[in-house]
Amino acid sequence: MQSHVLPAFVFRWLRKRSGKGHLRHTDKPNVRVQDGIKQPWLCGTCEGHFGQYETAFATKVFHPWHGGDYRIPYREWMLKFAVSVSWRVLKYARGRNPDATYSEEQNRLMDEAEARWRAFLDGEVPHPDKFEQHLLIFDFVEKTSFDDLPNNFNRFMTGAVTLDIVGSGESLMTFAKMGRFMIFGIIQKGPNRWEGTKLHVRDGLLKPGKFVLPAGLIDLFRQKASFVSAAMAEMSDTQRAKIDKRVQENLDEFAASDQFAAIMADADMFGVDAVISKYLMDKS
Repeated sequence: MQSHVLPAFVFRWLRKRSGKGHLRHTDKPNVRVQDGIKQPWLCGTCEGHFGQYETAFATKVFHPWHGGDYRIPYREWMLKFAVSVSWRVLKYARGRNPDATYSEEQNRLMDEAEARWRAFLDGEVPHPDKFEQHLLIFDFVEKTSFDDLPNNFNRFMTGAVTLDIVGSGESLMTFAKMGRFMIFGIIQKGPNRWEGTKLHVRDGLLKPGKFVLPAGLIDLFRQKASFVSAAMAEMSDTQRAKIDKRVQENLDEFAASDQFAAIMADADMFGVDAVISKYLMDKS
């Protein structure tokens, strides 16, 4: 079957969030799209299982959290969902970046992670073993001690959808970002600590709190946000005019959207010029 690499509900949410009804991929910012990437991977039975995990996550976690419910218990489906996402990201992203290089150990661990995640999803093993799943939920940043953050940081951290295999010479993980929700599938854990983010096999509670994360993640977020900003800067004036027209035709809806809230958060953090496009400045 044609299966989504990242769940379809994320893209439905993203279209609604924007108030514009359309999506744009960073590799083709001038082309509007309606959905995410699909691959012919799964049989009908596995697609059904994945769909059950996705429905549970969407209805019990993703949408309630966006609606203001910040204490959410979860059951076994949570880890199944996370592993299904990490497995798809690894399968899709591995070998896709010609500039990525992996050590012999990392290639071996990717093989092991793919096999273990597959076995867990098939019910052959009780847990992902050392290939843990970590969940980080982000929100708007009002202030930070980090320097040189890109001026679209809030928009990226709360709204962008992306995936990759990330790491260094001594750590490696899958990275799936679905709006505020980020799932990390650990392949090679490395020396840095993770605290408060690991998903449990049977049950757990999602809530705001204090977390310990690898310091390199801020560089990952900075790099990804900068990439999105640079890609969107390549959008043509014709496409910008279409976006502006669509927003003005639905101004009340856009002003009430989560995307507008993220724009205002970036304006507060970086200044109004950070959120005004070149097209609008040229038209003023």
